[in-house]
Amino acid sequence: MSDGITVQLQGVDELKRALEQVPDKLKKKGLLKALRLAGNVVRDAARAAAPILQTTTPYRKKGTVRRAIVVRTSKTARKSGDLGVFVGVRPLRGARTNRLGAAGAKNPNDPYYWHFVEFGTKKMAKRPFLAVGAGKLEQAASVFMREATAAVNQLKIGRAHV
Repeated sequence: MSDGITVQLQGVDELKRALEQVPDKLKKKGLLKALRLAGNVVRDAARAAAPILQTTTPYRKKGTVRRAIVVRTSKTARKSGDLGVFVGVRPLRGARTNRLGAAGAKNPNDPYYWHFVEFGTKKMAKRPFLAVGAGKLEQAASVFMREATAAVNQLKIGRAHV
């Protein structure tokens, strides 16, 4: 996005110091939970802003894109040893095709067209919804800091009693 969204985090240094005292396995579990909760803030805003089809057509169902907006764990971050989540539109792939049918334009359960809606086309104006969700990054960052701090404090207390 070229909107220049800026987020400032306060309390990061205290969180880093607290994290150094927690074992890696517990640290990752608590931080991933905090990241997911922060991602849920962005996801909910994007879902609320996602346009819904007014009438069902043969190859489109109401709310397909809205239901497909999810928070997922970043495989790229995991491979590099980091933690990360992202909010996006989940494509119709893998095991979901057994239940919902093959991916493609003729399947009303496939949200493949989400980027046409988000970015527009030559014949259609853009109706951004993920960008609206990204506008909630500051609120998501505060949720992350609150939840991560609480998780680390809980882990430290639990570790002290063991």
